[in-house]
Amino acid sequence: MNKRKKRVLTVVVVMLTVGILLETPLAVAQHFNPDLDLPKPTGFEKVLTKLGRGISNILLGWAEIPVTWDRKLKEGQPLGYLVGVAPVLGTARAVVRTGTGVFEVVTFPFSDHDVNYEAVLEPEFIF
Repeated sequence: MNKRKKRVLTVVVVMLTVGILLETPLAVAQHFNPDLDLPKPTGFEKVLTKLGRGISNILLGWAEIPVTWDRKLKEGQPLGYLVGVAPVLGTARAVVRTGTGVFEVVTFPFSDHDVNYEAVLEPEFIF
């Protein structure tokens, strides 16, 4: 064989090897199921999540006012509704979110490890 044929054969072998090696991780990635492959959260992680959610709701409860106003604006509500009703709804949601945050911060160490760790409000976090 001459040098040119050896070089072409080497390039073909290298390309096939790289192609086979790159295909394997893609096949493995297709079989990833987060419900089965990720570890379940421990009780301590659930406790910390509840505490963090409570602190977040206490500190950011006020943000319900502009978020509600923005949501109603995007829904296409008229100006009178945005000026009169949306701030009242936002204030009510802010009070509820802040109160829920206080509840979660106070009760996080006393909750049962099997229940009482789901979010009381949806969405779980304001942002």
